[in-house]
Amino acid sequence: MAEIINPGSKKEDFSREIYRLLLFYRQLNQLLEIYFSGCLMIFNDEINRNYIRLCTRIKEILEKPGFEDLAQYEWQPFDNLRVVAPDTADIEWEYIGKQICGNFMSAIEELFLKGGEKTYSLSSEDRQMLIYIQTYLKEYRSYKKDYEEKWLKKLEEKERSWEKKKEEAQIEIPQFDFKFIRDEELKNLLIRDWEEAQRAFQNKFYKSTVLLCGTILESLLIDTLSRVEKEAKFNYCQKYLKSKDKVNKSPEIENWKMYQLIDIAKEQGILGADAAKLSDIVRNYRNLVHLFAQKRDQLQIDSRVAFIVIHLLAIAYYDILRWHEKMKDE
Repeated sequence: MAEIINPGSKKEDFSREIYRLLLFYRQLNQLLEIYFSGCLMIFNDEINRNYIRLCTRIKEILEKPGFEDLAQYEWQPFDNLRVVAPDTADIEWEYIGKQICGNFMSAIEELFLKGGEKTYSLSSEDRQMLIYIQTYLKEYRSYKKDYEEKWLKKLEEKERSWEKKKEEAQIEIPQFDFKFIRDEELKNLLIRDWEEAQRAFQNKFYKSTVLLCGTILESLLIDTLSRVEKEAKFNYCQKYLKSKDKVNKSPEIENWKMYQLIDIAKEQGILGADAAKLSDIVRNYRNLVHLFAQKRDQLQIDSRVAFIVIHLLAIAYYDILRWHEKMKDE
């Protein structure tokens, strides 16, 4: 039961706001931990809104008199969850976001302890917001767990299907000649990387296989999108730049994130819906090879994972090949 303390001094007002800040920031930390947990990052509008709601409350407190020292801290790891790039999300949270949140939380707790650890009754609005966010996060965590289980199950089903086809038709690892690549230097590099990926797979260097497949897919998408550079950059600006920034030039295609290359390639008709979805899995597996992700989730990049990624790359490759052949005929 909270100790109810009547207002009567600036000191009590400060203690009350410190307690509110502690609750809101603790909830913010929990939201981020849940969002970045597991092997997939699942964004939706409501988790982003809840993040912004908490940030807004925290900002309001930090703007009050007496909070000047705390306001100097870097406390908000992301402006909003939309700006978190899936390709680097785990790195940004693990090595940057957690440290920011930890430092600020320690500063709040120190003031809370110095003030005698006083607790207060929350306003109806504050209480309802926290209850709503806690309820939502419980549902989100359950949904995320189910989604990841279904995602892994689908991959396993795909693997069994490919294994069966391989046994029936004695299908070998696909062979790519990259004949549609006009830049001879790039073509030679891709041929070399694909030969290396095959050797890595045969010699059981599965992590290298996954990384090389991701690099090959990224290079194919950059090269292909460069053929329709004007249209691709227009789509990029519409999709990823804020309204006020759309007058600015799009970054060069080679500087785009993997998920952006996949999305724009789909919109340009280079990748079909299935290939875009499967290419996204290649990207996810590529992200999983980070050492901290392997340590956290006890991940094993084994022959099963490498075999899946090779065949997902093949699906994307043949979509890109068909697109080039279609463009040549037009």
